[in-house]
Amino acid sequence: MPEDIETTCISFNKNREISIFNRKINYPGENQVLVRMKACGICKYDIKCYKDIDIDPVYSEKPGHEGVGIVEAVGKGVKNIKPGEKVTSDSFGGAFADYFVADLDTVVKIPGDVEEYGFWVSEPVACVVSSLRLLRIEPGDDVVVIGCGYMGLLIIQGLPKNFIHNLTAIDIDEDRLSMAKKFGADKTVNSRDEDAVQAVLDISKNKVDVVIEAAGAKGVISQATGMLKNGAKLCIFGHHAEDEVIPTGEWHMKGLQVLNTTPYMSKDFQKDLIDAVKLMEKGVFDQSELISHTYSFTDIQRAMEEVAKNPSDLIKAVVICDLLHIEY
Repeated sequence: MPEDIETTCISFNKNREISIFNRKINYPGENQVLVRMKACGICKYDIKCYKDIDIDPVYSEKPGHEGVGIVEAVGKGVKNIKPGEKVTSDSFGGAFADYFVADLDTVVKIPGDVEEYGFWVSEPVACVVSSLRLLRIEPGDDVVVIGCGYMGLLIIQGLPKNFIHNLTAIDIDEDRLSMAKKFGADKTVNSRDEDAVQAVLDISKNKVDVVIEAAGAKGVISQATGMLKNGAKLCIFGHHAEDEVIPTGEWHMKGLQVLNTTPYMSKDFQKDLIDAVKLMEKGVFDQSELISHTYSFTDIQRAMEEVAKNPSDLIKAVVICDLLHIEY
């Protein structure tokens, strides 16, 4: 039996403190792989747990789930991945480290010539693929995306724009709207400067078929409802941290299809991850302009603190995890 592996990793502690330390992890078992980490994305869930570890004490002990790296070793039964191959992973927990062990069904191979590992953080893209699969955009639909943050811009990249009649992007940041336009939005609306519902009605000459709410901001679900035709689709993609009153009466009278497209709604998230990588290889999803901040592993305390402040120029932050092992 191969010996356990020592890895440098982190844990979130109380009072927004992070420990960097070494721990033993098991050699990969059956249908598992050992990955030498190269990059790991910072997710909003990471920030939630960084701020308050009691939200998920288990995850806070081994955070990180948007990993990219190189396979170092494989366990029994692994046939389709070899040491030296590059992979992306959605394994939930433990990816902020120099090594971690992932189940085989949570990793997907990426091209061998990848050098910018941060661009291949794929779990968020899989979330978008899952949502679009469930949403089933129809030819000729008028579509609105509210919120042009990281996930909203990925959604705009992934939408089938060749058969959407009109795609309108809404945000309060002109730079984000410019990116949305570059990624294929036909029209943009700055909801800080004008009434978004009226602007959408003026653009579409009618109410629209689909609204994808990717802002997670208070009041946006009600705003989205006002844009929709009878029988239309409201996709709640953004995470709403606080409960709020929503217009269920209007939903009923309009006969809206309301879809809460979190990854937990997916019937096969592994397929979503596989398809996400396929589409990234094809160039449908391109994160080269979306990864706005990168941090070294040893600077992860500053990374979490800065991302928690949500600066206006932040789109997506990635931690570079390539270590030569650290002695503590």
